[in-house]
Amino acid sequence: MNRHDDFDRTLAAWFESEALAPAPAEGLERILDGTRRRRPRPSWLAAAGSRWVGDAPTTGPTTGLRSLPRLDVRWSTALVVLLVVAALVGGAILIAARLRQPTPLPTGRLGHLAYAVDGDLYLADWDGANPVKVVDGVPDGGPLCQDVEGEGRMWSPDGQYLAYRSGCRGSVELVDPEGHSVASFPGQGWLVSWSPDSRRIATWVDLGRTVGIYGVDGVRQALLTVPPGCPAPGDFDPVWSPDGSSVVIVPCEVPVDGSTPRHLGPDDPRSHFQWAYAPDGARVAYVAGGSLFVAARDGSQHRVLISGGLEFGPRWSPTGDRIAFTVRTAPDRFDLRVVDVASGQVTQLADVRGVGASFLVGFSPEGDRILYWAGVDDVPSLWSVNTDGSHAQVLVTGAGWGDWQWLPAGS
Repeated sequence: MNRHDDFDRTLAAWFESEALAPAPAEGLERILDGTRRRRPRPSWLAAAGSRWVGDAPTTGPTTGLRSLPRLDVRWSTALVVLLVVAALVGGAILIAARLRQPTPLPTGRLGHLAYAVDGDLYLADWDGANPVKVVDGVPDGGPLCQDVEGEGRMWSPDGQYLAYRSGCRGSVELVDPEGHSVASFPGQGWLVSWSPDSRRIATWVDLGRTVGIYGVDGVRQALLTVPPGCPAPGDFDPVWSPDGSSVVIVPCEVPVDGSTPRHLGPDDPRSHFQWAYAPDGARVAYVAGGSLFVAARDGSQHRVLISGGLEFGPRWSPTGDRIAFTVRTAPDRFDLRVVDVASGQVTQLADVRGVGASFLVGFSPEGDRILYWAGVDDVPSLWSVNTDGSHAQVLVTGAGWGDWQWLPAGS
């Protein structure tokens, strides 16, 4: 034995006396099992301020940049909060910006086609397909008694009701899209004159003398006296102002609230036989001397769009950028055309030949098609054509009156 052996024995004894007892096997297994079940965190969370075991924050002057010890908030949580706040602020700014933009014109979509044939009322798809009779007119009315008749628009502006004139009853009839009666009240004339809010109808009660304002419930809300000299000679029905505060009977304006009517001066566009407000109510188109004019609502800033030859119109597009009209090019020929209000460019849409007449009903809600009536050899028909002149087609043969339903967008 040498001194190295003594040293080895001394060191071995010291290791044996200082060694710690090993952990029980069951405790170690429990710890390992818990570790296995713990869901690992994504690596991007193991950064400044993380609470990973064995990753104690480093002390020093940069500690404040890596963690938030006072608030006990991880940098990842703070980042999420900041992103949410930024999104809310950005959304508020975007909404505010949209609220400050001008409100666009109402949009809609094309619904059913309503039309009258032989005194009965039908509903069909917009192109005339799948027709269904919803109002059976008075039987055996004869040629002098058409139970469903009228002119102009048939559907209310909101597309909820149909109105027509009963030639057999001498009344205005309101029905829903299924043909169920909603209201009935006395009325004379030709045009079915809906108010802009779809809540009222104006009609002659005593032709040429008094106008009745009726609600959709059939209750008369006002009886207006028309001043002497109105209407002018011809078939003039009351036409609503854009705000619904008055009706115009050429050449007079009669307030609905019963205040004093007034005669329209010769410079007022509404003193002419054919005129129409633009959808925004700020402009008016009218026909004078066979020419088409457009002007501000008060008649100022007027200019000629089409010189001479106009037979029927005008009809504004839903966005107010185009006007449709018809011209007579020969005793037996009519042209349907559209003019761009800004540029004056004219597009010919259809050429109707034959003895009879041709006039416009109006644009579709999208402004891409036009509905018009054409009488060829005394046979009336409803037609449709694209506003670029393509796809002219007969929708219903034998129909002398019809109207497309406008449905609000999203309905």
